[in-house]
Amino acid sequence: MSTDVWAAPSTTETAGWETVLPPRGPSRRRQDVTRCVAIVVGMVLLGAPVGLLWSALAPRYTVVFDAGQATYPFIESTKAFIGVEGTFVAVTLVVGALCGVLAWWFARSSGPWTVVALAVGGVLAALVAAHVGLLPGRQEAFDALARKQGSVQLFLGARSGNDTHLRAPWAVVVWPFGALVAFLVPAFIRPEQLD
Repeated sequence: MSTDVWAAPSTTETAGWETVLPPRGPSRRRQDVTRCVAIVVGMVLLGAPVGLLWSALAPRYTVVFDAGQATYPFIESTKAFIGVEGTFVAVTLVVGALCGVLAWWFARSSGPWTVVALAVGGVLAALVAAHVGLLPGRQEAFDALARKQGSVQLFLGARSGNDTHLRAPWAVVVWPFGALVAFLVPAFIRPEQLD
């Protein structure tokens, strides 16, 4: 009996009887792995534009610089960070769901490989989006700090000391969550369409 999970055995024997199965087709391993890699790479490449979209959509807040110290006269900084990270969650959830729908239409025959690719690609893409999306806000904050005085509208990002990063690291799982839900819901509704 073959250990190749992609190829069916040509015959089976049960209690002395031999059952002839259709001839073995070519192995789908290469095709499945290729689809898996394409999904991961495509999602990772999508991470940078999604990060820039996030920084464009994220709320901006008026920050007043006085002698190099930042104050937030119109809103508490915590609310500002929640707004920024909430935008990240919303954007990555929508994009993840779109990735899941596309995977259902174009790669559902690869079954479990597609699920793994959506999970891995989603996490990597969200990490790329989080990094790229914070770059504009980091540069704006640096430019504003260099002025030492005056007020400026900033996309804050989420800060820790002098560095910027997501304050809610769990937010990177939203992209793969959206992708997996969008892929698995039709899989449960129409399982006969899976190979």
